[in-house]
Amino acid sequence: MLAMNDFELDQLIRQSTPKPEFETSFQREIWARIASAGHEGKSVPVAWLESALAFLSRPAPAFATAVIMLLLGAGLGRGVPDRESRAASRDAYLVSINPLAPRFDSLGE
Repeated sequence: MLAMNDFELDQLIRQSTPKPEFETSFQREIWARIASAGHEGKSVPVAWLESALAFLSRPAPAFATAVIMLLLGAGLGRGVPDRESRAASRDAYLVSINPLAPRFDSLGE
């Protein structure tokens, strides 16, 4: 058996493997297909929603959104006036415990 060095082996491999010939625009077309593959079939609202959710999934925007929502909820909760009087709250509680309980609307509270 003949001993070959790496250079001779590389030369034989290069000679036995044909090099494919591609059109000049082949690589550009492949990258265009890859770029458009992610956007096919998505409407504008869906694409916008995906980009907004991707932005909010990062820690800093997610934390800021949670803080804003908590402050907004607390502000709206404090801004709503207490519409029920003490007597109405008591009556609602008594009716929930005993539906046959008398109502105290006539007591003047």
